[in-house]
Amino acid sequence: MRIGELAGIVGLTTRAIRHYHHLGLLPEPERLGNGYRAYGLRHAVELARIRRLTELGLGLPEVRDVLADDAGRDLAEVLAELDADLARQEAAIHGRRTRLRALLADAERGGSRRTARSRPNWPPSSASWVMSTGRRRWP
Repeated sequence: MRIGELAGIVGLTTRAIRHYHHLGLLPEPERLGNGYRAYGLRHAVELARIRRLTELGLGLPEVRDVLADDAGRDLAEVLAELDADLARQEAAIHGRRTRLRALLADAERGGSRRTARSRPNWPPSSASWVMSTGRRRWP
């Protein structure tokens, strides 16, 4: 597959992929006769891992260290790890949606009569405090 297809599958930009090549995070693929890069499944998996690690807050130098530690791992093992990670994310999202549905049901039954407009403006913003008191500093 070409770089645009790979970028679409993984959810990155082509510029980000080229940047990862430049930093050595992603190995350069073979080039076709027309000069285009030919990416495979292994590249997609590596990019998915890079994206996930950066989403977790790791900087690119730390991502490089993690990838170096995992070099030579079997593709099936890496895919299984990604699948387990997605399953954990799904479970967390399911838990949040369950709590949200409970709050929504409570609100629909009238359990929460307060609306955003009925809440007092406390603590007051500094602009509203200055307007109401005429003072420029807090007491």
